[in-house]
Amino acid sequence: MNRGLAAAAFILGSGLVAGAAAATNPDAAAPVKIAHGPVRMPSGVDFGRMQLVNEARLIRVYTQMTGVGDSSDDKLLFSRDVAQKVNLTNRQVNRRFMDMILATRRFQVFDDSTTVVRDGASQTLDGKLMDITIDGQVVGSTQDIIDILPYRKARTAVRLSVQMKDVSSGEQLFPAGVSVNGEWGMAQGEGTLLPPSASTSSPEMQISLANDYQRALDKALTQAVSRIGQVLRPLGRVTFDMAQLGERQVIAHTQPLAVAHCDGVGTETSQCDLTLVDTRYHLAVGDYAVLSDRSASGVRGE
Repeated sequence: MNRGLAAAAFILGSGLVAGAAAATNPDAAAPVKIAHGPVRMPSGVDFGRMQLVNEARLIRVYTQMTGVGDSSDDKLLFSRDVAQKVNLTNRQVNRRFMDMILATRRFQVFDDSTTVVRDGASQTLDGKLMDITIDGQVVGSTQDIIDILPYRKARTAVRLSVQMKDVSSGEQLFPAGVSVNGEWGMAQGEGTLLPPSASTSSPEMQISLANDYQRALDKALTQAVSRIGQVLRPLGRVTFDMAQLGERQVIAHTQPLAVAHCDGVGTETSQCDLTLVDTRYHLAVGDYAVLSDRSASGVRGE
């Protein structure tokens, strides 16, 4: 029998504990009724990244940001000199983008603004590159002033385009690209307030308007990180059949065995309840898990 994927919340090295454990563990979650039937396989299962998991390696991604604060379509109310004062350069925003991806604790992340970094840190598997490159570009930004008598308020919008490529295959992992928008000042309590006599050109207002742009951009970056996680979903080790397709091997068959809900997720072990089991197969030590579509949209918290 070939075991396949169990759709469940997964942390590398974690195991599944069935609901029956609640009978002996006073801290266990309440037992969950198990349904029986076929289990749907989550999308995004990649053989190469599975092999990295088998070797306890994280995926390496290389990020680069361009067009920050100086896109040809920008209509901003602060100057480029002010943008540099508040760390709104391509390199500095890329560092924030890297930190957001690192916060998912699923990737090794490198600055790809120069080829020297990638040449010195490339990840290989069986002699082939396994790197993922992520290019983000600010393609348009606007700031305008609206009246909220007796004050005025700034509204800022940033549009970010993201491309993600598998270096090994050359495949664009966002086939049509991803465009995300970040906004700041649309909701109450957001956006720079200008008293009736204030000018947008004053030093204080210039800094505040640049900070508005940064907040809108961070919202766009957060959406981009979420989309990255939906494609490069967490994977656990599985067993599988392989078939030769032309010059490459592909996964010929995978079989999902169960759905599990994990209330307690730890770094080394997780306590989970099985909520759906395919009775044609049996779970065993050595079966691993992949996040379901619903689970993959969230980021693990402490």
